This record gives sequence, C-alpha cells and structure tokens, in this order.
Amino acid sequence: MILKRIYMLMGAGLIAVSALAAPIDEAKRMYRDGDYSGAVAQLRKILKSKPKDGTANYYLGASLMALGETGEARGPLEKAEERGVADASRLLVVNALDEYRPDDAAEHIDTWQGILKKARKSEPAELGALQARTVQLRNMLERVEKIEILDSIAVDSADFFKAYRLSAAAGRILPPDAVRRIGAGQGVEELSVAYMPQNNSEILWSAADTTGVFHLYGANILDDGTLDHTSLLDESLAGGGNARFPFLMPDGVTLYFASDGEGSLGGYDIFMTRRNENEDGAYYQPQNMGMPYNSPYDDYLLAIDEASGLGWFATDRNRLPGKVTVYVFAPSAMRVNAESDDPNLASLARLDNIALTRREGVDYRELLASKLPEAATRGSEDAPQLFAVDMGNGKVYTSLSDFANSRARSAMLEAMATRRTLDKHLAIEADMREQYRKGNHGLAAKILGSERETDNLRRRYASQLNNAIRLEKE
Repeated sequence: MILKRIYMLMGAGLIAVSALAAPIDEAKRMYRDGDYSGAVAQLRKILKSKPKDGTANYYLGASLMALGETGEARGPLEKAEERGVADASRLLVVNALDEYRPDDAAEHIDTWQGILKKARKSEPAELGALQARTVQLRNMLERVEKIEILDSIAVDSADFFKAYRLSAAAGRILPPDAVRRIGAGQGVEELSVAYMPQNNSEILWSAADTTGVFHLYGANILDDGTLDHTSLLDESLAGGGNARFPFLMPDGVTLYFASDGEGSLGGYDIFMTRRNENEDGAYYQPQNMGMPYNSPYDDYLLAIDEASGLGWFATDRNRLPGKVTVYVFAPSAMRVNAESDDPNLASLARLDNIALTRREGVDYRELLASKLPEAATRGSEDAPQLFAVDMGNGKVYTSLSDFANSRARSAMLEAMATRRTLDKHLAIEADMREQYRKGNHGLAAKILGSERETDNLRRRYASQLNNAIRLEKE
C-alpha cells in the first residue's frame, strides 16, 4: 500500500514536470518554425512565474531580435547571459553591433569567452568573426563622413532602382529582366540590376556562378547593338563573398559596387575601386566606403550623378518589411569626417535623424527639385526607360525612341504598364509571405490566390512584349 502511494506520487510528479516542460518546448518549436510573435507571447507567460529562467529569457530575446525589436531584446538576453547561456552573449554582441555600441560588444565578447571557458568549450569561429566586426565598427565610427542628405525615400525593395532619377550623362540603371533579355544573365535574380553608360559602349551586371556566388560581369556593346565577349570583371572584387550592384562613373575607371565578403561590416557593404589601366581586366584593392553609407545591414547601389550634383544609395537598415530606404545626398569633392567626440556621432553614422546632416534655413524640397534632371522630372517618353529588349536581329532596344513603328511603341508602353503592376503585386505578395513566416498563417489562401494572379500578369506581360517586337518587325 505504501509502495503504491509512492508510485502514485512519483507519477504525479512526472506529470507535473511534463506540464512545466511543455510550454517551453512549444515556445522553442514556434521559434524554430519562425513564428516569433507566437513564441514571444508564450515565453512572456512562462517568465511571469519563472522570471530568471535562462532558457526562456534567451528564446524571448532571440525572438525579439528576429522581429527587429533589438532594444527590447536586450533585457531578457542579459538575464540569460547572467544565467550562463553562451548563445545569449553571442546575440548581445550582435545586438550591440546593430546599435553601433562597440564597447558593449567587446564586453559581451569577454563574458562569452568566460562562459565558454567555464564550460570547457572551445570558441566557435563566429566569435572571432564578431571580434573582427567589433574592431571594424570602432574604426568606422572614428571616420564617419559628413554628408548632406537631401531626401530619404522608402520604396518597394523589388523595384528600388526606379527611385534613382539620374541624368542622361550618368548612364542608366537597368532592371533584372533587361539583363536576361540581352542574354547576359543566366544567374540573375530579381534584386539585381545592370548598368549602362550614356554612350552605350558597355554593360555591367552581376550574376551567380555554378556555386551560387555572385560576381560582376561586363561586356562591350558593338556598333550593331550586339554584345561582345562576356568577361568576369575581377573575381577578387567579391572578397570571398558576393559582388553585386555595379555603377561605373563617367571616367570609365571608378567603380562602385556592393559586397558581403571580406571587409563588410554586415550584409552587403558599398565598396569603391578603380580599373588598373596598366593591367587589362584588373582592379585595385576595393575600399569600404565606411559610414554613413554602410551599416550592419544591407547597403548597395551607390550612384553619383556629377551632372545634377546628386548621389543615391539604398539600404535596409531601417528594417521596413518589403521595403528599402533610398537616400539622396549631395556628393562632396573631398571627404570631411565628423569629429570623433561629436555627441551625435552614432546618429550621423546610422542616419536615423537626417536633420542633423542638413544646413539651417535651406528648403530641401526646393533644392532637390532644382537638381533633379529635367527628363526624369517630366516622366516623358524622352526620359530614360527601364528596359532592354532583344529584338532578335542583333539589336537591343533600351528606350521607346528606338521603336520606329508607332503601334509597336504603344504596345511597349502597355507592356511597361503591366510590368509596373506586376512589380507592385510582387511586393505585396512578398509582404504577405513575410507576415506568414512570422506566424500569420491565415494568409495562406490569399497567398495562393496572389500566386495565380502573378502567373496571369507574367503571361500578359510576355504577350504584350512579344506583340511589341512583332509589330516593330512588320
């Protein structure tokens, strides 16, 4: 009888332990499945009764980090770190780097190393990489360039390049379908662009090799409009990572591009290099453009229009779902850095308050309007058009004025309108997918319906484009 009671008590204890374990296991599952909002709600319930639980605090901080709530994530991660959770220290280092706090990052690295040493575990390679990033962030903060921001524009990430309103002298930025149509981009994906200078003498683009790594490619454009031999610009430009988003200055020598390889602070950073005119096909060692151009997030496609006196670059540092921010700035002939003891240094580096970059008493809306190229402002048929159509006869059309047949020109305008509709539709669809990934599974039916509409729009665009080509050949 006594033994029976003991077994019953033991069984009840096991059930109680199982009941306690179930909520944290469910929270872990949500986190692994990408349902970060659900995990946050579950973990906060757990922490009401167990506020010092290291595992629960870690997963709460990790979930908040995944949702972009870096400031709110710090508290629970610090509690987890106090309980000896090594991964909490790792995320706190990332958190500090994301918020431009190199000294805090260094402190958490020391704590991380202490936890690993106490547990007799070896240091992961990521620790060394984050140490290097911490040193790089500190060095970059000592050389933050003072630039004047004229405007910041939140645009759909799928067609961010359309916000770059360049003068004809600065050349043209062409969309991904243009690269495919000229037969130059078998590995080109949606978020890629090509660049063509004003004289149409060459074209630069990025595409993936057989291993999925992106490199920069180029080809001269012959007098008949066909491409000469395609060549890899310089494999070393990728820095062991990916190289994308090329922009060549009118001097034909200075090249800006983005890379997530060696020397990047995080994600893609903007680099500058120059062609070595003494060595065919070679480029000098790329230089990281530093801050505020670069951040711990993705920064890319720096373009400078000398004719208008405007510069442009894109970034996802502001963490807007489905969108990126395009900054318009006034380039300077000489680099002038902010003082290292400036109390607004971190803000100037992050560009979270563009008013700090501006002069008092200047109407920046009027200033920007006065600088924007006239053709881009008009939006007329004379403005640079964002397409490149392979006509199948050795020629590539890149503007509406290339079409001799007026009916073909009208058909091309219809195709362009459909393409704009498709691009906007894809951006909305991408946003729904992101919401679904974060736990809004009620969007499943809408996403399926959106995919069907995407297919319809793509077929309509292809039909209209083929019609424009057919009419031009009549």
